[in-house]
Amino acid sequence: MLRLDLPPAPPLNNAYANNRRTGGRYKTARYKRWIKQADSYYVLQALHLVPKITVPYQCVMTFPHKMTSDIDGRAKLILDWMVKRELVIDDKFCRRLHLEINPEKDFGDVYIEAEPYDARPFVSDRPLAA
Repeated sequence: MLRLDLPPAPPLNNAYANNRRTGGRYKTARYKRWIKQADSYYVLQALHLVPKITVPYQCVMTFPHKMTSDIDGRAKLILDWMVKRELVIDDKFCRRLHLEINPEKDFGDVYIEAEPYDARPFVSDRPLAA
């Protein structure tokens, strides 16, 4: 199982901007700063020593409580970063993604766990829609 902490990614809407001259998109300064910060966490946690998950996988991300925007867009940036750092294979093979907010943690890092996919059904206390 892969376990790591990362700084919260910026909202997906703030990660890219449009280039008016070329019509293309580019990474914003805020997103570039986050990538550098996440890379320093990579080094500090010695993640280069962790074996890459090379099969379909599942991932749990726990965010701090006082987030000012949606967590789903932030999760996408974290998954993309994990793929680029070769911690997991392409995120199209992420078979289960569970996002949660820790109500006891106001600020701080995002805690992430990834492991090979276990096909057991997700257990919920809510009845299925008719």
